Amino acid sequence: MAILEAASCGLLTVSTRVGGVPEVLPDDMVVLAEPDPGDLVQAIQTAISMLPKIDPQVMHNRMRELYNWHDVAKRTEIVYDRASKCPNQSLLECLSR
Repeated sequence: MAILEAASCGLLTVSTRVGGVPEVLPDDMVVLAEPDPGDLVQAIQTAISMLPKIDPQVMHNRMRELYNWHDVAKRTEIVYDRASKCPNQSLLECLSR
């Protein structure tokens, strides 16, 4: 995802509050907006005001901790394990839990 790549480069991200975007990054690493032009303008202004407090190296290090391959594999295994334990539902229903 582009927002993960941006945060990994130490960039504060502005994104719309759709799909799984709100769950991808901690609140202090992304400014979320409703998918409407006025709200996007407000989110960009908020992000600009936050920039002096952002340390790109700190953000990069946090991303490295949040998304290292060991933890990603572990979380993926947990999702598949949970999905395999709900036999009366479709795979899609199980994964959405």
